[in-house]
Amino acid sequence: MFIDYNTKLFGIIGNNISYTLSPAIHNFSFEKMQINSVYLAFDIPQHKFDKVIQGLLDVGEGFNITIPYKEKIIPYLDKVDESSEKLNAVNTVFKSKGYNTDYIALLTLIKEKSYNIDLHSAIIFGAGGAAKAAAFALASFGIDILILNRTIERANRLVDNLNKYGYKAKAAVSCKDVNYDVIVNATPDPLYINDECVKGKLAIDFVYHPIITEFLDKSLKKGLNIINGLEILIYQALEAQKIWFGKSLSYKEVVDYLYARKLIR
Repeated sequence: MFIDYNTKLFGIIGNNISYTLSPAIHNFSFEKMQINSVYLAFDIPQHKFDKVIQGLLDVGEGFNITIPYKEKIIPYLDKVDESSEKLNAVNTVFKSKGYNTDYIALLTLIKEKSYNIDLHSAIIFGAGGAAKAAAFALASFGIDILILNRTIERANRLVDNLNKYGYKAKAAVSCKDVNYDVIVNATPDPLYINDECVKGKLAIDFVYHPIITEFLDKSLKKGLNIINGLEILIYQALEAQKIWFGKSLSYKEVVDYLYARKLIR
């Protein structure tokens, strides 16, 4: 990769993100598309976020935002697009404007994976930025939403926001004796999802390492269709590239590269 004074800076901003595949995905894409840019990981401790973030936004061209800053980034941006405002969560930034490419990616993936499947209700574990993207994407297909989160207050805030836009949603305290067609893990650790919770027709997991988590393994054994975290990661990355450059690589090109480099298996 050639870097000169005209090289533009992109990156991912989060905390405890040593596992991230985003630099590999985007630097490969930049090279393949002959774009003079570099993509770095900025692992920022939470107590330093307020001191660091404005400087990064000033010098960088664009960023992806991940846990735990998808909501916290918003006050530092000049504006956000319609979907980000509705979700109150941003995962992509370009020239100080916020977007939510998780939401865009999920709209595509849900449509692809639910072809010829009737989906009426979903339970979502978590209430953060990923949960918001999943909730609004699923709700846009007319699916009723249940939010199950360790902190009920946060679950209720997401429910209230969904209701405000006319979507049917409520908080749940347990998966027991509840029927649903879609189960979503929007937390960093799906292990607390009990075996009895894994049911329905479609499972969505935001965790992408390993590609098939214990949660998705249970889902496959029970015959559910799945959307795995790697699919979400790559689809949203390609949507970010379209915002940044007006073009992107294909999903297959990125997956083939990651396998060839043995970054996934």
